Amino acid sequence: MQPFTFPTTVSAREIQRGYKKVFDTVKKTKKPIVVMANNTPQAAIISMDILEEYNRIKEDQELFALIDEIRARNTEKTIEEVEKDATEAVEEVRKKIYEKAFGSP
Repeated sequence: MQPFTFPTTVSAREIQRGYKKVFDTVKKTKKPIVVMANNTPQAAIISMDILEEYNRIKEDQELFALIDEIRARNTEKTIEEVEKDATEAVEEVRKKIYEKAFGSP
C-alpha cells in the first residue's frame, strides 16, 4: 500500500506567472497539483494519464452498475429472457458510446 501524501498546492497567482512550470511538474511526476485561491482549494491539475485512467474506471463502474441492475431485474426470468434483456442493455450502451464519440445520428 502506498503511503498517504498530501497533494502539492500552488496559488492561482503562481499559475498566472508560471503555468508552464506547473504543467511540466504534473507531466513529470504524474501527481495532481491543487490550485488554491484565498487559502481555499479551487481546482486540481492532473496529468492526461490520470484523467484517462479516471475515465476508464468510471466506465467500468457504469458497466458493473448495469450488470447489477440486469441481475436484479432478472431473478425470476428464464435464461432466454435474461439473454434478451442483456442484449438490449448492451445495445443501449453501444449507442451511448457511439453518440458520445460521434454525436447523435
